[in-house]
Amino acid sequence: MAKLADILSIERDRQEPEKWNVIHLFKTGTFYTAYEWSAWLTAVVSFNDEVRKQTKSRMPLTVTRNEIASSENETFCKVGFPMKSVEKFIPARTGFEAIDDSHLVITILLPQPNDGTEITYERLAKAVEKWKEEQPIKTTKEKQPSRQEPVAVTATGNVGIIAQILSYPLSERTPLENFQFITSLKQQIAQIL
Repeated sequence: MAKLADILSIERDRQEPEKWNVIHLFKTGTFYTAYEWSAWLTAVVSFNDEVRKQTKSRMPLTVTRNEIASSENETFCKVGFPMKSVEKFIPARTGFEAIDDSHLVITILLPQPNDGTEITYERLAKAVEKWKEEQPIKTTKEKQPSRQEPVAVTATGNVGIIAQILSYPLSERTPLENFQFITSLKQQIAQIL
């Protein structure tokens, strides 16, 4: 997968008219993720029923706005959807081009303004920025100390591991905490075997 800095560089390079209507999708696991300008094109323009010429109502895509860790007060927006659902989120009759295994480019049609004016970079950039500012910033949770330390392996290690599994509050923990718990269990089992 491309680095965030590389993705944001692509998204900020939109001055030429042939780049205004291009969605860059990056594979993240079993999802495609669009960032910044591409996220706006996906969530607002492409997923819009008027553009898709469909009448059924649909839930809006979930947009996430995160802070950039290496920068002060700078944020980016992203939107993702399962790779199997590309046709649901992107209008028919669009050009798809695979850049590599993890980067897909889609060219869509931009709707023309109703007031008869021209589409300009400034106008689009302003719309993207306004949309981005409307998205709430996702705050990162501070790492909390583990609420349950793994039980030490004893002669009755199997019973201790089973007790840990049964008492572990899986649904109350973050995915990272769950991963760490499983890793701890694997280490304990390896010591017993």
